[in-house]
Amino acid sequence: MREQELSSRVSSVEEAGIQAENQVKELKETIFELEDQVEQQRAVNCHTNQAVLDMENLVKKLEEQKGEADRQLKVLSRQIKDEKEEWRRFQADLQTAVVVANDIKVEAQQELRMLRRQLQEEQDRSAKLSTDLEALQGVSPI
Repeated sequence: MREQELSSRVSSVEEAGIQAENQVKELKETIFELEDQVEQQRAVNCHTNQAVLDMENLVKKLEEQKGEADRQLKVLSRQIKDEKEEWRRFQADLQTAVVVANDIKVEAQQELRMLRRQLQEEQDRSAKLSTDLEALQGVSPI
């Protein structure tokens, strides 16, 4: 009986050893699979890290471009403001020139009317003097 007991124990131990070996094999396979997954994850992380760096560089470049665009916008806005002010001054100067030119035109027209009236008066006076002279010459015994 003792032999049977020992044989049974040996069988149990052998069976337990086989189970342990199977578990070790399964664990080794699991470890291998996990190591493979770790390598894959590292590759993904490396790619992800590179993508993040690329995105950060792109963001920095876009921020620089935005800054430059903002500076250009300020310059152009200032130019537009200056040109609007210059245009406003030009319009005001032009309006002043038009008013002055109109005043000069009105004065010239008034002076022209006065000169025409004086000319007419002088022509009338000259005609009267000519008539008087002719009348005097016709009467005079020269």
